[in-house]
Amino acid sequence: MPLNQSPTFLSFALNACNDASPSGVTDVVTGQPIYIGDLDLGVYFDLTEAEANSLSYTTNGTLHSGRYRRILVDSGATAAYVKTGTIGLLASAAKGVNVITSYDQGTAGLRPVVFLNVITPGNYGFVQELGDATVLGKTSGVTNVSPAIGDIINSIATGVAEDLATPGSIIATTIGMALTAPNHTSTTSFRVLLENVPVVQG
Repeated sequence: MPLNQSPTFLSFALNACNDASPSGVTDVVTGQPIYIGDLDLGVYFDLTEAEANSLSYTTNGTLHSGRYRRILVDSGATAAYVKTGTIGLLASAAKGVNVITSYDQGTAGLRPVVFLNVITPGNYGFVQELGDATVLGKTSGVTNVSPAIGDIINSIATGVAEDLATPGSIIATTIGMALTAPNHTSTTSFRVLLENVPVVQG
């Protein structure tokens, strides 16, 4: 699908979609998907800060400027790891760039994206793939005892974000740089500048 630079079709919150059809709309009688040209699997678009804020369901958090994509959560994903702020990965090359799985079912570093809300495996929703994203920190806090803005952030284990004790070079599991300081003592969300530019846009 092409880059949609004017997503005027959006009249709902991006981080509250858990849909049974690619467009989010089904026939009330048959239950079959109704297809909408501008909203289908693979549609992606860039939003300004104001646009992203306005398309947020704030119970699930406030979205920020960046690139968002309509995806299918692979039916084999671990449901408990598909939730607000966790990292998702490409399910497989065969399924394409628009089918995302939970971190534990993917290959570390293979096209990481951020889940915006709970999406049932087999359903459709949106993820963030570039820009200012909110991620869920490691259980009981990140390892680095002095986490700071600008630290290299990696994805680990169940798709949570980690700030290592000794910041190193960018590696396969790196998702970006901290825009707000992670928490060392408790599981909290923090903002990261996603820097893993997708190679394939299809």
